[in-house]
Amino acid sequence: MAITVMEVLKNLPRTNCGDCGQPTCLAFATHVIKEGEDLDKCPHLTGAGADLGQAVRAQQEAGVGRRRESLAISLEVLQEKVAPLDFAALAQGLGAAYGEEAGRPYLLLTYFGHPLQVFKDELRYPPGAPADPWDAILLYNYLASQGQEPVAGRWIAYNSLPNSVSKAKTLVRLEQKLADHFAGQTAQLKQRADRLGGETVAVGEDADVQVAFLPLPKAPLLLLFWDAEVEEGFAPQAHWLFDASVTHYLDLEAMLFLVERLMERLME
Repeated sequence: MAITVMEVLKNLPRTNCGDCGQPTCLAFATHVIKEGEDLDKCPHLTGAGADLGQAVRAQQEAGVGRRRESLAISLEVLQEKVAPLDFAALAQGLGAAYGEEAGRPYLLLTYFGHPLQVFKDELRYPPGAPADPWDAILLYNYLASQGQEPVAGRWIAYNSLPNSVSKAKTLVRLEQKLADHFAGQTAQLKQRADRLGGETVAVGEDADVQVAFLPLPKAPLLLLFWDAEVEEGFAPQAHWLFDASVTHYLDLEAMLFLVERLMERLME
């Protein structure tokens, strides 16, 4: 029998704390079942609630609920927005190369170090690379922005952006997850960052790790990491910063997704 919204709700703390990014526990439970939200976004799950996550994910992957349907609709809407665009005119501004195949225009984009062909109705991966609809949604969002703004070279915090207050808690949760994962493992974090093409920078902070990444041509990310200092009573910390031009290329949701994808690669 399929897991229902009310079953998820019963396993939530029901404090309406908002730490998941939703205003109430009921709203969060609804998004989990109906929209494919990740149950782990509730940081207060314990016991049976934590165990429920695996069953919910299996249900989502089986196509129960609206996750796959929502993905397909979102992707279709984005491709419709991209369809009338002049790829040749947009290429340089997006940091892409223009090309055609059998009369079909495409943009060649570097995504996490790999070249991808983005047609108006198809995302083509390199041979052997697994396709992921979330990547497609992110990339079509990037194209739909029609961004032409130069990279500013100035780092800003997510919560300094307009209308980011309700979503900033999600970034804080992601940052804490990364900090906890690499606590006491600064050298490993540096190795993983180097493997992903991260560039060590100095931005005037006293962080143990300061690394800039370029997952998309015009969307650099900066990671600041401070390891724990047990004797001083300091817990590990991590913070993500964005280039000041980021809103010309990605919306708030896409920015969080880009951070999640980069974290997955760092922590795998």
